[in-house]
Amino acid sequence: MKFYEACAAAFRRENIDTCFALLGDANMHWAGALAEQGANFIYTRHEHAAVAAAASHARATGNIGCATVTCGPGVTQLMTILPIAVRAQIPVIVFAGEAPLLKAWYNQKIDQAPFVEACGARYHALHDTAAMIDDIHAAIAEAKRDRTVVVIGVPFDLQQQHYEGALDQPLSDARATPPAPLPPQARQIEEAVRWIDEAQRPVIMAGLGAVSSDAHDACLHLAEKAGALVATTLPAKGYFHHQDYSLGMAGGFATEKAKDIFQQADLVIGIGARLASHAFNGGKLTPDARVIHLDIDPQEMVQGRKAADLLISSDAKLGADALASSVTPKTGWRTPEMRQKTNDALNLPDDHATPDGLLHPMAVIKTLSEITPPDCHIINTSGHSAYYAAHMNQHPQSHFTVIRDFGAIGNGTSFALGIAAAHPLRPIILIDGDGSALMHIQELETMKRHNLKILTIIMNDGAYGSEVHKLRADNVTLAGSVFGRPDFAGIGRGFGMEGTVFASPDDMPKMMATKLADFLRQDGPQIWDIHISDEIASPQILAAHKSH
Repeated sequence: MKFYEACAAAFRRENIDTCFALLGDANMHWAGALAEQGANFIYTRHEHAAVAAAASHARATGNIGCATVTCGPGVTQLMTILPIAVRAQIPVIVFAGEAPLLKAWYNQKIDQAPFVEACGARYHALHDTAAMIDDIHAAIAEAKRDRTVVVIGVPFDLQQQHYEGALDQPLSDARATPPAPLPPQARQIEEAVRWIDEAQRPVIMAGLGAVSSDAHDACLHLAEKAGALVATTLPAKGYFHHQDYSLGMAGGFATEKAKDIFQQADLVIGIGARLASHAFNGGKLTPDARVIHLDIDPQEMVQGRKAADLLISSDAKLGADALASSVTPKTGWRTPEMRQKTNDALNLPDDHATPDGLLHPMAVIKTLSEITPPDCHIINTSGHSAYYAAHMNQHPQSHFTVIRDFGAIGNGTSFALGIAAAHPLRPIILIDGDGSALMHIQELETMKRHNLKILTIIMNDGAYGSEVHKLRADNVTLAGSVFGRPDFAGIGRGFGMEGTVFASPDDMPKMMATKLADFLRQDGPQIWDIHISDEIASPQILAAHKSH
């Protein structure tokens, strides 16, 4: 066999069965070999989309994501998605190829490592044919172990050389024994228990670390004994799905009634959560609360702000169990009155009126929340519309995805591809803004070509919504942020899918229920173009500019 076939065989030996790809000279033979060896390929129309889809696929499956792009311009197109996946701690392996080593000049040649490493990812140039296959297994092990992105570059002239070695190198899982769950230290637990016993209004805030540790029941047991309310970070939204005494998600996207309750807290116990600035709304969410950070790698300072007062180094489940076994049982906030308040806090406001007569974004989300079955998978992206989409409250954590660790719009269509590939029988509903959707609108063709069951809902205000509201608040020109409403339904039909426009508040609820039933009953993708008012700013934007 040739080296590109051996490289592909190494990936298959690692049980990598799905790859997101855009082909070029430096990766096309490898990709063809991997497909012939049984891997499923989703062929995207842009390199960013391939790696973004691989990241969301990894998040959805819990496995390493796999993507491939060609060398040079294929790699430079990745500079937005790489920091997103790195910061979100998503393991992804990217086969990027490289320009030929033995050619004096090649148009797409570039030093790829600085681009990749500037984004926080790892780069491995595989130029030693004697070690190349072993190096692939080592790179995959590194991505898994460190939960990061590793890009491997294999010059395509080396790929064409004949390989005469074996294919029995140690696999990634054999190279690094997963660490045993870290138990907490007794002295840290004793101090935390004293804080919890002293607290009158504690809140448990769980993150993706609690999800991966399977700490759900342990967190609820601790909350019940400590008299605490429960909440999650935005990425872990839905983890306490339909639980009593839940405030839903914390942070700037919390409901206004939930924020009123959060502000009364005197102790926050962050379990498997990053305690990012957004999770505390820049410090305004729980201004008078002390914070305990229980995590594998707890931090006192996070993103330039003091995030925690007491650190517990521990696996989320083991730490929560240890706290629950030691705290003194009490009622705390767990009264019938507070149960009613927390339930009410998650009810969406009945907002309908708009200055221009177009649809209110919260009215759209409330209607969607009422008619969308919980077995649909919701994808929330970035931008102004993300605030509203985050209030879809009927879906468990396993059926709600948000990856927004770099603040970048333009990822929704790509994330939808990855999740649809991970769950081919699950209806996927992407809620995105018009500006974000247009950045990778070509991936609608990918959805249609692969017949993926994705409903793309465009909250179309004809502008970059966040910028419009911020510029309007600052009383400066809106030029460059307002573009008019593209015909997304027509664009979708141009790609061969059904497209629907929603513009009338009177017809919206009934029409939406009918069209959603059609989508759930039929195969393949659809797109909805929902004309929302650009005069309605989210509470988060209003609060930020009021303080500004």
